[in-house]
Amino acid sequence: MSQSESMGNQPSAVEALPAMSEEQLEELFDRVLEGVQEGATFKDMYGISSDTMEAIYAHAYDFYQQGRLDEAESLFRLLCIYDFHNADYALGLGAVFQLKKRYEKALDVYAMAYTIGGGNDERAMFYAGECNLLLRRLGKARRCFETVLEDAGDSRFAAKAQAYLDAMAGGAGSESD
Repeated sequence: MSQSESMGNQPSAVEALPAMSEEQLEELFDRVLEGVQEGATFKDMYGISSDTMEAIYAHAYDFYQQGRLDEAESLFRLLCIYDFHNADYALGLGAVFQLKKRYEKALDVYAMAYTIGGGNDERAMFYAGECNLLLRRLGKARRCFETVLEDAGDSRFAAKAQAYLDAMAGGAGSESD
């Protein structure tokens, strides 16, 4: 049974695409690659409005709040792919991975969010500190929290980072990375 038969004679997404020659596909690929290299996002290239992106973000956040982490992950992934300049989307995806206890993956995404934010986003560094702490990498966690204190000023993240540092100083002095 073909895929279109199993779906009630509806063509699959691939079957619905117009036939393109190899030359046309290569031209399309070159245009997309050129756009990305110039800093364009898929959101821009496909004309997706900021309102639409915000609506998707709202749904992703709602799923996250409801504990529907698989759905939240799917939407945050989509948001990250379509607008890789928005640190909030990466932070959302990192938060999903953190709740799923996929700390290594969360650390990768938080690093991306920190970079997207120009190294000025204490949220990404703070959450990376939490992941390192949960992975028992106390030295790395300490460095993350210290960076938050250096960069965040008087934000709520600075107060939380200080609380973690105080608790770590009062605990066993083992340092594992």
